[in-house]
Amino acid sequence: MALIPLPNGAKVSLATLLGAAKPISAISNASPAVATAAAHGFTDGKVILLASGWSKIDNSVMRVDGSDTGTFEFDGLDTLNTSLYPAGAGAGSARELTTFTPLNKIPTFETTGGDPKSQTTGYLDYEKDFEVFTGTNPERLNFTVSYQPDSPAYTALVAASESGELQVIRLTLKDGSEIYYPGQLFFNKAPTTTKDQEMVNNVSLALQGEITRFAKYVP
Repeated sequence: MALIPLPNGAKVSLATLLGAAKPISAISNASPAVATAAAHGFTDGKVILLASGWSKIDNSVMRVDGSDTGTFEFDGLDTLNTSLYPAGAGAGSARELTTFTPLNKIPTFETTGGDPKSQTTGYLDYEKDFEVFTGTNPERLNFTVSYQPDSPAYTALVAASESGELQVIRLTLKDGSEIYYPGQLFFNKAPTTTKDQEMVNNVSLALQGEITRFAKYVP
């Protein structure tokens, strides 16, 4: 019997330091996709926040692989579908996520939204109407963190919330795999105060890029 995947023991952290943006002049339609970026300085296994002309991967976290002088691969990214990734339109930039601040004592952690939007279509010569999916609703990551106002995590969350800039939350599972959530973060500095219950702060991340997952990195 296969093991049941559980989140127990997972670690949550917030990206608090990013490197300088490195221009990407082109991304190939390939599997894996290859970026052309002069003097990028990225090494295999590093994670980057990508800005791209391809909306499918814009504002998403990618992992570097196959790095070479002037080029590098996006680990596991398949861009062969030119309907999703129009040829010649993927250029942009990338910033390495260099430092993460641990967010300890997380009671709850879940995503909401992402459910499909649809419209109903009917024809005179068809007895049944048809439901057609037209996209998805916005996604949000909601979690709580134990009230620790003197901790580095609290300070980092306040700064991230007040910046209004794109933030990245990382969830590291016990098997070493990592899930990345990019979006705009809101941190409620006022803790909950329900009698006989732990005081916590509420955090929300309005997702603005694809959620990405990578297996444990093995050099």
